[in-house]
Amino acid sequence: MERSAEASRAPASEDDGSAPERSRSADGDGGPRPHRRVLLIGEDDLSEETGRALDATEADVYRLKTPNDREVRTAFGDGEFDTVAVVARDDAFVLRMALIVRSLSSEVPLLVTLFDPVMSERLANDVGNCRITSLAAIVAPSLAGPLIDSELAAVQVEDGAAVGLRTTGGSVEEVALPPQGRRRITALAQAVFMPYDRSAALLFYGAIGLIAVMIIETLSAAIVLDQPLVDAFYGAAKTLVTVGPNEAVADGPSWFKLFISVSMLLGLGFAASFTAGLVDRVTARRLTGLIGKRAVPRRDHVVVAGLGQVGLQLCLLLRSCGVGVVAIEENSEFENVGRARELGFPVVIGRAADPYLQRRLSLDHARAFAAVTEDDLTNISVAVAARAVNEDLRVVLRAGDGEIANETRSLFKVGLVRDVHRIAGALLAAMALDASATTVVCEGDDAKLLFGDGSLRDLSIDAVT
Repeated sequence: MERSAEASRAPASEDDGSAPERSRSADGDGGPRPHRRVLLIGEDDLSEETGRALDATEADVYRLKTPNDREVRTAFGDGEFDTVAVVARDDAFVLRMALIVRSLSSEVPLLVTLFDPVMSERLANDVGNCRITSLAAIVAPSLAGPLIDSELAAVQVEDGAAVGLRTTGGSVEEVALPPQGRRRITALAQAVFMPYDRSAALLFYGAIGLIAVMIIETLSAAIVLDQPLVDAFYGAAKTLVTVGPNEAVADGPSWFKLFISVSMLLGLGFAASFTAGLVDRVTARRLTGLIGKRAVPRRDHVVVAGLGQVGLQLCLLLRSCGVGVVAIEENSEFENVGRARELGFPVVIGRAADPYLQRRLSLDHARAFAAVTEDDLTNISVAVAARAVNEDLRVVLRAGDGEIANETRSLFKVGLVRDVHRIAGALLAAMALDASATTVVCEGDDAKLLFGDGSLRDLSIDAVT
């Protein structure tokens, strides 16, 4: 029999705003439908999108926004739930709600959104029958795909190997990611010889200059003064560290004295440069490096504006795909700045919409730019500034408000827009309904569920039953 339903909601109470909202489906004769009964806890945009996705399946959804213990207990008193989904971006709130639910029922399946890895591990160990994910983990693949290649809808990491996902007529095809080996070597060389930090440049070129002066003075003394190579090196080292001159130079030709004098002055300048760079690198809190993982890439890289949960996860995913990445964060005291330093990728403190900073990050040679701060309007302004620096740059924007996402697509045309709450809400709803969807892939402007057979489907009754 074809199913049709009309949802009704009870108004929230006026005293605390946390009373449950109930969305129930019924057959035409008024009898209850055999759909899954879901308790959804949370009040932010992510929870709202999850609720809308659940409503699309006509599931029996019981909503609690910011409940206390008594309200959660009352909800359980109305009957058993097939799933309890705690969907919010505040890890402390999610953890508290999960513990309350588990204290009331040790059997009901839990779905929670937790970003903090320590909290996630602790909750997984202490609370059984619990699935843990996060907004960042769900949406990062859909953001990373088009940043790596314009033809990719997403990327997926399986058994440590990253593959691209490309949509083809309602299905998904796995494709190999573009090779990064030669590009990575070139990018590393450019990061070393064109360092982002001025202190790193002073340190590096000061050291190169000192080594060059040492070699030149050693060889010239050995050739012109006919000194043994060891004695020539010893004399050059004495001169370089200002212990004393090479005594043999006093008996040499006048032109050689002049040459060594100029060399000594150059060595003094290089020593000052090296010392200044070294002191600054040692005493200041550095978020970028001269070599290694925290070196700022200079070509064929992705610049990520915003180091929130999504930005941090996106940087890690891009790095696992072999793509050079650098993040921009305005708040130097932000928690994820410290995490990025521990995880070993470069972070630049500054205003992401600053054209001067964007040029310093070699945006004209970048592969792509991601604007993923938590503020939609900031993302738009940052993306516009980036396109002003490099009009051919591929730009991906994070949006969380559906209206702003649509306005950005239709009015600004500044880049590819991803409504992260809609993307995450679709998969969270599928997980709450125990559907076999594995991830979400964007096909055009629509978020589609990717199933194990490679098919793409909307979240609907047919997709979850």
